[in-house]
Amino acid sequence: MGIHPRTRRVGLRLRVVLGLALLPMLMGASARSTNFEVEAPTPEIAQQVARYAEHYRDEIARRWLGEPLPDWPRPCAIRIKMTGGEAGGVTSFGFGRGKMLDQEMSLEGRLDRILASALPHEITHTIFASYFGGPLPRWADEGASLLSEDRRERLRHEQFAADLLARSGGWALGELFTIEEYPQDLMGFYGQGYSVSRFLVEMGGRPRFLAFLRDGMKHNWDAATRAHYGFTNTRELDRAWRSWHLVASRTMPTEPSPGDALVVRAQSPHDHDSR
Repeated sequence: MGIHPRTRRVGLRLRVVLGLALLPMLMGASARSTNFEVEAPTPEIAQQVARYAEHYRDEIARRWLGEPLPDWPRPCAIRIKMTGGEAGGVTSFGFGRGKMLDQEMSLEGRLDRILASALPHEITHTIFASYFGGPLPRWADEGASLLSEDRRERLRHEQFAADLLARSGGWALGELFTIEEYPQDLMGFYGQGYSVSRFLVEMGGRPRFLAFLRDGMKHNWDAATRAHYGFTNTRELDRAWRSWHLVASRTMPTEPSPGDALVVRAQSPHDHDSR
């Protein structure tokens, strides 16, 4: 994809693959907050996205890390394209010497869907990039970021996972954990990644999930599975997840996601606030 080896591109979503490549070079307005610099069609939209981005950055970091992140040395650029369709986004990172060096985000769609879905998803990527200082496995980066989206999107991905399992059985977890590039069945991959991430978080909490990822990437996934979840290997973990999914896919977590927590209504570009 012509990306520098130090750079990891995350957040690519099937419904925006074509659109994001065509983002206009000239944007209408900009807004700057402590950690974000937003370009958008109007000053109101730019200011609103910057405000929500700061809110999500603080809330999602507290959920995953137990405390807010320090301010970044340089703001994350966010470019907004307004359309009449669903929202999606892509974030690019540069990594070096165990640190996240730079990041850039593009979002498009209706404003209400950007604020409730795409923005918290992409902000979660930035939290993980800052914490780990390097790229996560694709399934975990995307699956865990979906936990930040609103109920509507999480329900869609529960269905993607159910359809995948009915259609092909999905990926064995030992295989899923090692996938480095997005597979052809992108929505099935997103759905399974979401379901497995939800399973692990509900079973052991967010800190354990992060420790599992760190050890799995550093050592191997069987050892990480034994250390953090008490299963002998990923095959046993796979069986446990599939049994859980038969019941859990029909329910939703009781804790609201960051995308649920803010009441977001459909807006015209001239609306100033959605809270």
